[in-house]
Amino acid sequence: MDNNTKKKIESEVKKNVDVEIANELSDFRSQLNVLQSSISNLQQGQQQSGQQNQQQPQGQQNQLSQQIQQFSGQTQQQLQQADQQLQQCIQQAIQTLNQASQYVQSNRALNQMNQAVRQAEQQLQQMTGGQQQSGQQMGNQQGQQQYGQMGQQNILQ
Repeated sequence: MDNNTKKKIESEVKKNVDVEIANELSDFRSQLNVLQSSISNLQQGQQQSGQQNQQQPQGQQNQLSQQIQQFSGQTQQQLQQADQQLQQCIQQAIQTLNQASQYVQSNRALNQMNQAVRQAEQQLQQMTGGQQQSGQQMGNQQGQQQYGQMGQQNILQ
């Protein structure tokens, strides 16, 4: 395989990987935006509750604390899932690049084998052409010897 084909394959693989990573990152960003918005809302709620803290009963404070803890747990889970998805995407990209590399190596090996076969064919043609010329020369020499012997026999008679 020539370098142009190799570069085209690598370029196509990189494009596909970039698109997959971009999609995953886009999903991750949107999740992150939702989380940041929720955190901001919670912080505003905490500020308001801080101002009203003296007026709120203990039960409402406990409920708010539980909601914050739940939200924190959900945020952690979503971040872990996004991280796992990104790792999977990277692994897929590596596998794709490895497959492309194997394809390139296979093509190189096939090209080398084809070149060796061509060289062997050329050598064989050269050897066969040399044998034909040698056979023709031997045939000419034998013919000349026979002609010469016939001439000597004619002289002797």
